Amino acid sequence: MVRSSFSILFFIRESKARKSGKAPIELMITVNGERCPLSTGKQVPIDKWDKTKQQVKGKDEKAQSLNNYLKAIKARLYQKEAELLDRGFIITAELLRDAYFDKVESLKEKSLFEVFEEHNKEQEKLVGNGVSKATYWISVYTVRLLKEFVQQKYKREDLYLRELNLNFIQSFHTFLRIDKGMAQNSSTKHLKLLKKIINLAVANSYMTTNPFITYKIEREPVEIDFLDEEELRKIINFDTPLPRLERTKDMFLFGCFTGLSYIDIKTLAPEHFEKDNTGRIWIKKRRVKTGVLSRIPLLPIAKLILDKYKGGEKLLPIQDPADINKYLKDIAILCDIKKRITFHTSRHTFASTVTLANNISLEVVSKMLGHTNTRMTNHYAKLIDKCIGEQMDKLMETFTGDSNY
Repeated sequence: MVRSSFSILFFIRESKARKSGKAPIELMITVNGERCPLSTGKQVPIDKWDKTKQQVKGKDEKAQSLNNYLKAIKARLYQKEAELLDRGFIITAELLRDAYFDKVESLKEKSLFEVFEEHNKEQEKLVGNGVSKATYWISVYTVRLLKEFVQQKYKREDLYLRELNLNFIQSFHTFLRIDKGMAQNSSTKHLKLLKKIINLAVANSYMTTNPFITYKIEREPVEIDFLDEEELRKIINFDTPLPRLERTKDMFLFGCFTGLSYIDIKTLAPEHFEKDNTGRIWIKKRRVKTGVLSRIPLLPIAKLILDKYKGGEKLLPIQDPADINKYLKDIAILCDIKKRITFHTSRHTFASTVTLANNISLEVVSKMLGHTNTRMTNHYAKLIDKCIGEQMDKLMETFTGDSNY
């Protein structure tokens, strides 16, 4: 809605002047020729009022204070007009006056981004104290995606919480999958965060119904690949004259023998190493993703890799993710490994082949990986069982053959 005519006029009502010579300052709101008076609650000596400039004469402290007060009234009226227009109201002078005094009930309603921004401000305060930077930035990115979606679909800057329904959620999901090209599990992260905000809104009585009640957020099962012992030894023994492949091999193996993710290796610093009273070296570092502390003993192969690159600009010269994954693909081909390997495969390999397969307890592996509970680590244990089962099936086939038993 575009206003065709809106003006604010400050004036003094001389007919109501007091014996002290002061007259009340009033203002007239005019919208499309319709007028509505409003009292400012302030008075000024008649001779101190500048009718042309619609303000108090002089530069003394009292005059400046009164003029700032009048400017604040004007600014609030323009703000209320913008809010009314944004919510689709047809502006009238009386409506604007009521909005100024917060008498328009719908203007008290909470909007989607108002509640989301409140949530994100609280998250920002908690970064490093229960909330990781990664979690906070996902919240910020989700707001950015929602704003783009609302602008595209509704041609608006914001939506009332009461306007959110099942169609809104379905359309946002489609926007993430089609317009932004996200995989199902990537879009799920943003939908879960939106669900959290709506749950908070319902809990605080900002909304009466929850549109997520009838909408199920489903993750697609992800096949986790890890290297078995034979495949891991192939990469350990892999020799290459190409520096880029040698560096990729070393960074990958460091991940295999520490369980650290790409970003945690990239941010690894000397202060993250600690020697105990037995002489054992430990990596003690909070995960960038979750903020949870990981405690990992430095295994010999990982130490050899650190020593190899000692004296460089960085502790470890890890390449960009896209490059390292491309080079890992080449290494897998050269080592005759049929699996699809990415850098994150190294973390899975540490959890399965290096630790769990060597009888390290689930609880210990969970702490080394920086998992918040063993439920996450248990997934690797199931993969180990599956792998053992498949190998035993092959063994049984070998020994069964044409046996008469």
